[in-house]
Amino acid sequence: MSGGASIFCDYRCHPPSGGSSSVLTSAWSTISPILAVATSNKQVVFFQDEGVADGSGVISNANGVASKLGWQPGTRSIAIGWKSGKMEMWTYNPTVSQSGSEESKEQDPRKGGARNGISACTCLNANTSIHSSEITFLVWNPSGSRLITGDASGICCVWKADKGGLTPSIQYRKPAGLTTAVFCGMSKEADKASLLSSAYSPSFFFGSANGTVSYADDLGHCTPVQELSSSVDSLVFYAAKMRLVIITRSLLMTQLQVNEDGRVTPVMKVKLSVAGDAKDKGVTNVVWAGPGLLASACNENMIRFWDLAKDENYVLTLKSASSDSDHRQELSKNRAISLAFNPLQRYLAVGTRDGTVLMWKFTGDYSSKASLKGKNSTNAADWKSIPAGKIEGAVDTLQWGPGQGLLAAGSSFGAVMLSENVLHRALNNGVAAIQVSSTTVSVESRNMDGDGEETHSQLVQADINVKGLVVDEKHLVVWNGNTAQVYEGFGEGSSVSRQIADFPCPARSLALRADTLFMALENRLVITNLQGVQRMSVSFTEAEGQPMMLATNNSYLAVVTDTGVIKLFDVSRKEPKPLGSSGQFVDQRTNKSLGVIRSIAVNADGTRIAIMSDKIHGSLKIREPDSNLYVYDSDRDVVEPFDFAPSGRIPTSAFWDPKEPKLLVVETRKGSMSAPEEGNKTNIFSPGSKSPTRITSEDADSPEDEDGQKAEETKAETPEIPARVTQSTIQSNAEVEVSTMFVDSEYGIRLQQVMPLEPPMQMLLGISVPRLYFVQNESEVDDPDASLQEEKEGESKADGRSGPTLCSTVMRDFVGLADVDPQTLTALLDFSYYLTIGNMDAAYRAVKLIKNTTVWENMAHMCVKTKRLDVAEVCLGNMGYARGAAAVREAKKEPEPEAAIAMVAIQLGRIDDAAKLYEECGRYDLLNKLYQGQGQWDKAIEIATKSDRIHLKTTHHQYAKYLETIGDTAGAIRNFERADTYKTEVPRMLFDQTRIEDLEDYIMQGNDIELLKWWAGYCESLGHFEKARRYYARANDDLSLVRVACHNREMSQAADIVAETNSKSAAYHLARQYEAMGEVQEAISHFNMSGCYNHAIRLSKAYGLDSELMSFALKSRPSSMIDCAQYFEKKGEYEKAVQLYQKGGDNNKALDLCFRSGKDGKGGDTMFDVLKSLAENLGENASMVEVERCAEFFIENGQAAKAVEILWKQAKKYDYAIDLCLQHKVKIDEEMAEGLTPPKSDDPVEAERRIETLKKLAKACKKLNVFHLACKKYTQAGDRLKAMKCLLKSGDTKNIVYYAGASRNKDIYVLAANYLQSLDWHNDADIMKNIISFYTKAKAFEQLASFYEACSQVEIDEYRDYEKALGALKEAKKHIEKVKPVTGTSETMATSLFGRISVVERFVAARRGMKGGDGREAEGICLDLLDGGSETEQAIRVGDCYALLFEYYHGDKRMDDAWAMMEQMKDRNILLKPYLDLVMMEDVSRATGKELDEGPKRGGGGGGGGGGGEISDDDIGEELDESIEESMGEESMGSEGGRK
Repeated sequence: MSGGASIFCDYRCHPPSGGSSSVLTSAWSTISPILAVATSNKQVVFFQDEGVADGSGVISNANGVASKLGWQPGTRSIAIGWKSGKMEMWTYNPTVSQSGSEESKEQDPRKGGARNGISACTCLNANTSIHSSEITFLVWNPSGSRLITGDASGICCVWKADKGGLTPSIQYRKPAGLTTAVFCGMSKEADKASLLSSAYSPSFFFGSANGTVSYADDLGHCTPVQELSSSVDSLVFYAAKMRLVIITRSLLMTQLQVNEDGRVTPVMKVKLSVAGDAKDKGVTNVVWAGPGLLASACNENMIRFWDLAKDENYVLTLKSASSDSDHRQELSKNRAISLAFNPLQRYLAVGTRDGTVLMWKFTGDYSSKASLKGKNSTNAADWKSIPAGKIEGAVDTLQWGPGQGLLAAGSSFGAVMLSENVLHRALNNGVAAIQVSSTTVSVESRNMDGDGEETHSQLVQADINVKGLVVDEKHLVVWNGNTAQVYEGFGEGSSVSRQIADFPCPARSLALRADTLFMALENRLVITNLQGVQRMSVSFTEAEGQPMMLATNNSYLAVVTDTGVIKLFDVSRKEPKPLGSSGQFVDQRTNKSLGVIRSIAVNADGTRIAIMSDKIHGSLKIREPDSNLYVYDSDRDVVEPFDFAPSGRIPTSAFWDPKEPKLLVVETRKGSMSAPEEGNKTNIFSPGSKSPTRITSEDADSPEDEDGQKAEETKAETPEIPARVTQSTIQSNAEVEVSTMFVDSEYGIRLQQVMPLEPPMQMLLGISVPRLYFVQNESEVDDPDASLQEEKEGESKADGRSGPTLCSTVMRDFVGLADVDPQTLTALLDFSYYLTIGNMDAAYRAVKLIKNTTVWENMAHMCVKTKRLDVAEVCLGNMGYARGAAAVREAKKEPEPEAAIAMVAIQLGRIDDAAKLYEECGRYDLLNKLYQGQGQWDKAIEIATKSDRIHLKTTHHQYAKYLETIGDTAGAIRNFERADTYKTEVPRMLFDQTRIEDLEDYIMQGNDIELLKWWAGYCESLGHFEKARRYYARANDDLSLVRVACHNREMSQAADIVAETNSKSAAYHLARQYEAMGEVQEAISHFNMSGCYNHAIRLSKAYGLDSELMSFALKSRPSSMIDCAQYFEKKGEYEKAVQLYQKGGDNNKALDLCFRSGKDGKGGDTMFDVLKSLAENLGENASMVEVERCAEFFIENGQAAKAVEILWKQAKKYDYAIDLCLQHKVKIDEEMAEGLTPPKSDDPVEAERRIETLKKLAKACKKLNVFHLACKKYTQAGDRLKAMKCLLKSGDTKNIVYYAGASRNKDIYVLAANYLQSLDWHNDADIMKNIISFYTKAKAFEQLASFYEACSQVEIDEYRDYEKALGALKEAKKHIEKVKPVTGTSETMATSLFGRISVVERFVAARRGMKGGDGREAEGICLDLLDGGSETEQAIRVGDCYALLFEYYHGDKRMDDAWAMMEQMKDRNILLKPYLDLVMMEDVSRATGKELDEGPKRGGGGGGGGGGGEISDDDIGEELDESIEESMGEESMGSEGGRK
């Protein structure tokens, strides 16, 4: 049995009490189709399938109406929240009733309604103590162990549920009324095991009217997590991303990320743009319509969708549900007020204000693969409208029930059930049952007679709504899930069917074999006779699950359970016999379930089961058809997949042949998954296999088919699919396709043929070799001889009805052989099988005795796919196709084997396959020729443009020739132009057509230079000179214009043309004409204009025009210049001769002539200038002899600089040039220095020679006082020390410091520091720092100590700052101690420093004592120092010590002692004025009465310090100026030697 189209039937739910009342709320049971409805007459009524009310299932409450209902998951218990705040828990056990009687009895509000004294409802408990106001929400947790309720007064209660009812657990009180609640997604830990899941209750969120959202659990924890500005209308939980989605009355959507501990993080807030009255009533009709996809009905003429996964939104308008313009206009004025989504079938139902129920089905792809295929998110195009219905009043509520296609709609007039009825069909041994309405089944049977097949048809009108059917040769069984009815009386000789049985049958599935029925009931397989009397049953364990689907074929029965267990039975005997062990519908590698089984079919020998399934997505458990067809192989206990996704299809039904166990036929329809791009196809074929065949409506009668992928491409591309399974990637626009396959244990699933199913055929019904059977709509059949070769089963029915009927078509490999004997039929079936698996030898053996060209043609077609050229030649021979065989033999000369196979395809008319083969082997040239031969010029040009560009112009040319033959001259001209052959072909074509005027117009419009010249020449040949001149002028052909003018002896006009256009060719032609006429001067002038100077020279020499000869010679080529130079040399005009020799490249001759003329005195004074110019213009290719001779000449004439330049530029005589520089004091600049530098070389000898030259050049620069260039060249030569010495001579302090720092050489550091000491270092801190730094880096501690000692002396002499001097002396002492090994000099210096430091320290102490008031001690120190002799004089200035004592005595009024100090200073030849204050001296003089005398007693004017006298800076400067290099060099070397 297989399902087809479906229709929705509406059933009005009439309450047992009669009348009508509005629906307040409703709820479906989770385990059975039972609907609980709360009505406005204070009742809760229970309805079963098809709207049948249970009279014993009524709950009443006189105190008010029910506000919320909620069935406990997995049970028949329901929680009811009343408007008064009362909470009740009821159990419902329905009585079996199908009558829908409206009898009513007095009902006990506690016991519910009673019928025949039996109550279907039992109240477990009631509670009025928790809530005192209207229950606003009632939500069960997933396991049904906890219930949360909230009321309008702000109380939230958590209830524990058990067999005894509801028990309050935790209460939370809030200041505002509660509005909605939602449980969080189950945590991963709790979802791992069912035992944990049943005991674990996830936390939940609830919202209130004041905008507060709280997080709570069943353990007493409750925390506000969000405060919003308006009432919370909707709360939904996005489990995939663990987000809470909140929609408030102010239309604000907020997303909160929920952590494991309940903490939330705001993710997004967005203001919703919603029209209607949503601002007043809020957005409360919000449902999940897919993973991450929210849908809402907001009283608008559209449904709004928010894709939270992609952060996108879109709308689905109500008018999109209809294609009728009037209905669309009506819907555009309607408003959506309710909606519900069915994840099982992906149906979205929408209720409107006028009672219309609209419905859409999601046809997109929910899976994650969608993003990999470039599809970013869902959109309105993914929703396909389907017919629904209409009820009375506005559709206030919508709810989907359990199972498929069961919808409850509530309004103010009551409840209506909309039930989807699928129109089933079945085929068994030639008898077909086709459901045409909810209660009508058409049974058609066929039988064979001498004239062919005959069809008998009967209509069966059942008493029930048919929801399933099975059929065999004699019986039809229909059932609706509660009742089964059996009919018989079909086939030849029977005109009326009759019902033979009617019995209760609550089975999930039925199967029929002969007089035995098999029922899937609860956990048993029940076996009964046709009257429903049970014969026996087979029980299934809890682990195996409950049987869900049954299928029979011959004597075999297949059973699958809800847990995916697969069982096979042999039912040929009285008791079913299990075949092998049970199988599992799981992935063999991961052992994970492959999905939920949707349909099964068992093969003829009971070894394989074809399975179609659905995939499950997300927490909504959305079911999506799997694109895989699975085949369970019981012999190997494996499940093999065949994926239709690459072709963008999903399998909808599958049928096995009743006799051939390997043959399977599958119906597929377009699915949501798009086919992969060409480069990403996942089609694979095992080695030796072949691709599927696709038959179109144009060639269904023909065995021709298209080629698929290469067999060699199979294994590498999709490792996730076993290589034994082949897949289809062939694209088709047909909505429905039929695929035939062969399945065996050795080769797996092999696709044989793909055929599009086109009107009037609607769906596949089954297979019985050699025919495929279909359901067709008889009203759509226009021609009984349609191209699909349908064999209509019988004439029009006697009752005149039109609708679904049976039809068949012959399978491809049996075309023309449908009525053969069984032996031939078996051979043909083997032939098809071997062709499918690619075994051409076995296929040939199977049919080698069959003398039917159709069979051989079929094999030839398959040889194209399998690329068996040898077999193809045999097939063409057996077909008697001599021309085709000859063409194939010729094609075998091509190097690519695919080219020969392509020729076979061409001979068989398989042009598309030939094109694919040519493309596969890269023979685009042959593909181009193929398209040209087929007249497919657009494709030929496309191929040439993309892949065969070498033949692109040829293709356009051939196309133009073709267009010429069919009279399309304009098209031919366009393609001749594209082929770039228009210059010859277009004139030829138009001449052949005697369309001279059109040709002239074409040339004029095209403005092509060559064509204009050609046409002008044509006119000139006809003597039409004026016309020729016009076209020559348009083509800018000046030569031809001059030629025509000269021909007509219009020389002045020709001269004007030449003067105006400056055309060289025209000038040359005119010059020749003038020469012929004897007008030499004009000829020379025009030869000059044409650039033909040799002709001008020839005439000038011939006629002695020397004045013009020189100008022509300078413009001519070198050979002419040499010739003219010789001419001038003979005539004694040496200057001109030399110039021309030089211009002509004979420099040696020019120089020789210069020297000879100079020595002979023939050159005059100007020859030197000529030679100078000649030397300056010598190129790089000049010989050494020439260069040296020029250099000698310049030296002799006092031009040494010029000689040097020539030597280094031309002769590369670097040493000689350097010597000349020194000899003649030639100044060397930067450019010359670089020119005198030899290039680098890898040759060691040349490298050494280069260094020597660099040193020589550096020495020359030094002697010529170009110190910076000397430094540079010494550096390039690697002698940095000499480079530094040269740099020191330049006095460039900045570069000296930089060079020393960059060189990192001790000697250079010392040289730099020594040089810096010669500067004003005591007034420049940077110089002092560099001195210290360089000495330190060079580790020249002795020099550094000397520098510090000099610093101390400067402090004493210049500033009398003995404290700083003492610090400098200590630094000197510290550094002199670092000298290793100790030398005599360093030791002497260290001893001297120790003594000086001691003296200076004592003197500094004395000065401090004087200032500190301890004069006596300071006086003693100073007197001791004065008695110290030379040691004191070397350390301090003695005058400073006398001055200190003098000031002390003066201050102490000891004038005599002060005068004594003055006298002692005079005795020691120390000037008084630099040390003593004049006022003080006058005071002492007056006090002692002695005459003041400032001069020393003896000659001299010493200062008495630092060695007994002072040395001026001028003396130091003069000494440095005498020889800075020698002094610094010797000091450096000496210091280094001392250290050594």
